[in-house]
Amino acid sequence: MQNNKKVLIVDDEYDFGKALKGYLERVGFAVQVCTDGAQALDIIKNEKPDLITLDIRMPGINGYDVLEQAGNKPDSPIIVVISGISSDETEQRLLKMGAKAVFRKPVDLTELVLSLKVFLLPQGEM
Repeated sequence: MQNNKKVLIVDDEYDFGKALKGYLERVGFAVQVCTDGAQALDIIKNEKPDLITLDIRMPGINGYDVLEQAGNKPDSPIIVVISGISSDETEQRLLKMGAKAVFRKPVDLTELVLSLKVFLLPQGEM
């Protein structure tokens, strides 16, 4: 399946990003991975991904900063947070900042990919 949807994975955990990239490419998404917020903001500005998976705890510009700058705007990509954060209060804060969903690590990649497909694919294409 080729669907031309672009996904940006922003996570400083290399192995997680690589595994998620593999899953998403197998179902037809074009995937790019970066490991820090500064690079993510540059890619968001210049390449306009359709969906971003975003870690919160990263060195330098963290996920909160990326979400604040890229979320809750009419032309914002869909942002899904995947993090080790375990607080319901933090999850609510992320959703108010513009995240469409929050997944807690460790996350089941098969379940995550199914959820991302719901956000990205037109009705009936799953």
